[in-house]
Amino acid sequence: MFERRRAIDKSAAGKWARLGTFLRSTFSAYAADEADAAHFRAKQLQAVLRLTPIATVVNVSNAALLSVVLWDQASRSFLLVWSTLIVVVSAMGFRGWYRSHRGALRATASRRALGRAWLHAAVLATLWAALPLSTFAGATSSGKFFIGMLTTGMICAGGCMLAPLPWAATTFALILGLAGTVVLAAWPAPEASGTSGLLFFYVLTVVYAAWVLAKSFGARLMAEAHAARQSEVIGLLLRDVEDQSSDLLWELDARGRFAKVPRRLAQTLSTAPARMQGLRASVLLRRLLPQDDEARAQWASLTDLLSGQDPFRDAVIHLAAEGRQHWWSLSARPLRDAQGGLVGWRGVATDITDKHVAHRKLRWLAHNDALTGLVNRGQFHESLRAALLAASTHAHPLAVVTFDLDGFKQTNDSHGHSAGDQLLQTFGARLIAVARRTDTVARLGGDEFAMLVRGVDGAAAIQPLLERIASSLASPLLTHGTRISLRASMGVAFSPEHGTDVDTLMRHADIALYSAKRAGGSRHSIFQQTMAEASRRRAALEHSLRGAVARQELWLVYQPQISAPGGRLDGFEALLRWRHPEFGEVPPAEFIGIAEQAGLMPAIGAWVLTEACREALAWPADIRISVNVSATQLSAPGFLELARSNSERMPATRVELEITESALIDDPDAVVATLGTLRTMGYRIALDDFGTGYSALGYLRLFRFDTLKIDKSFIHDLAANNEAQVIVDTIVAMAGALKMATVAEGVETSGQALLLEQRGCNVLQGYLFSRPLAPHDATAFMQAWAIGAAPPRVHASA
Repeated sequence: MFERRRAIDKSAAGKWARLGTFLRSTFSAYAADEADAAHFRAKQLQAVLRLTPIATVVNVSNAALLSVVLWDQASRSFLLVWSTLIVVVSAMGFRGWYRSHRGALRATASRRALGRAWLHAAVLATLWAALPLSTFAGATSSGKFFIGMLTTGMICAGGCMLAPLPWAATTFALILGLAGTVVLAAWPAPEASGTSGLLFFYVLTVVYAAWVLAKSFGARLMAEAHAARQSEVIGLLLRDVEDQSSDLLWELDARGRFAKVPRRLAQTLSTAPARMQGLRASVLLRRLLPQDDEARAQWASLTDLLSGQDPFRDAVIHLAAEGRQHWWSLSARPLRDAQGGLVGWRGVATDITDKHVAHRKLRWLAHNDALTGLVNRGQFHESLRAALLAASTHAHPLAVVTFDLDGFKQTNDSHGHSAGDQLLQTFGARLIAVARRTDTVARLGGDEFAMLVRGVDGAAAIQPLLERIASSLASPLLTHGTRISLRASMGVAFSPEHGTDVDTLMRHADIALYSAKRAGGSRHSIFQQTMAEASRRRAALEHSLRGAVARQELWLVYQPQISAPGGRLDGFEALLRWRHPEFGEVPPAEFIGIAEQAGLMPAIGAWVLTEACREALAWPADIRISVNVSATQLSAPGFLELARSNSERMPATRVELEITESALIDDPDAVVATLGTLRTMGYRIALDDFGTGYSALGYLRLFRFDTLKIDKSFIHDLAANNEAQVIVDTIVAMAGALKMATVAEGVETSGQALLLEQRGCNVLQGYLFSRPLAPHDATAFMQAWAIGAAPPRVHASA
């Protein structure tokens, strides 16, 4: 009996416990421990307070409106007292909003604070309930209408505005709903009972909606708390990772002193942690600042950032510690107190030394000649253009001297390219030795050099420099036990006498140079108007070029491109040749420039593309053809239609179009759009002669090329020159990072081929494999290469 009673009591207790659990889950906005609940209560109150100004306006406005409407239908003293109480209670709520708005937001709130909010809602609801209880019976039909409309409106408005505090919303709605139900129950009208029932369900709907909103608000609060805890855990994990990584954490107080000093930071700065603690960062770091303009500018930028109060990222600073140069990238955010005042900085320092050095190498590569270290053609033209602009403003004369090494081809043929490269390096070094600090010395390409001489206005002024140059070349070059003479022809043109723009001045200096060479070389010549032979030749070549295609004077030769891993024949590059009836075979370097300037390249280039595709159509399907496309050809109106027409006869995927960096100079946006259309058709796009004329680094960001062609000037001394190897490594690594293939031009020795293959270069091209071949010889080369036989010895134009 006793056991049965205990079982019954236990069953009843379980039912009551389940009922309690159900009621708590139903009538609770969230389930949280007291620590989280305190934060949640603060956010509940803040959500209601944000709407308090609107609620105040609504309460006061509605009270005033009802007082006016019922002024002649109810006791005026009651209306005055009632409306005054509404204003007072509303003002108390507004005062709470004002205090919270002026001060700092509280992070937590007590249960008593929620109780006071509930009490305020109950008092306000009671005041609103007093109006229909006191005035409804004696009001006119219009008065009853206003009372009913405003009462139902206040039930809905109060339930919604107080929804973050569901018990306050429930109390407000129930008090007003109960008052309305009592009034309607006492109203003798036949529709009273039905209206009372509707009001009852209306109140229940508002209460239900308030709890739904409250639970949604509570769910959001719990989700935010969960996310905050996860963020804290992630932060701890990140700090642990940072302790193990190469990045350095740092923290400064409000006065710029080190607040926390990780051991690795102290080791990097070669300073004891105890000494760094409390030491002003500016004092320590300024001691490690190198004395150069760039480092000082970076330091000034960093101090400006730290004097402000905004977060910053990737501020670079250059320091020198323990005899080594370091570049750091600093990112930081300000630390603030509860009132928002700045109390310090916390951030991360990332060692970007390797990246910075690589970028400096790439910048140098873009503006300098890799073999001699002199500025390249593009940079020389920029320097000359700036000097001419300054001269036009301040009347500063200048001169351009162009150089061409006499007998350089014979030196290459007799002693090899290594001796030729050493000759170029020695010549460049001797020019630098005799030049003034204000002069600019450049290698334009091949054995062509130039010097920009400022402040000279005639032959007498420049004669001492020319004599010093001639004297510096008197000593021969000794290489591998062989003495090689350094002889050069020089052409001089003055500005403004001989030209005021880059092209004119360079052209006149070249005319003078050719005059010196025709006179026997190893001398200088100053431009004169009578030196027109070169101009006449140019004019004759331009005239002949206009009909060269129709007269079938142009033809194509093809140079093989060999895949580095495996030695597979990858394709051929189509190269243009011209045999002039009077001048014989004209070098492409001469007539292509003439065709470009004369506007003939679109027509000639169209013939080249069509002819190359026609010839390659007979080749195996896996053999690709590379075709050079000039800058003017890219911008020609019918070029895209020509490319589309060719792609209908031969798959565009087998064709690679090569453009030079100069094609992107004038209108990069239009060129990039054209290249994008060509890629859509299926063509591959290659950037030819990388780094030889202009800075292509910015253009690599504008368009993702398929192939990067390394110019042969970077390959010549690859085996013997460590700096050349570093430069090629940089180019190949950059191309790999940008998902581009690499083609090395000018490969002439197996040693070069091996070094390039080891460094990851994808395709090799040069005399090591074959000279450019006539079409039938290219077919024979393919057949021989396919069976692994030595390619036939052919004699095609180079």
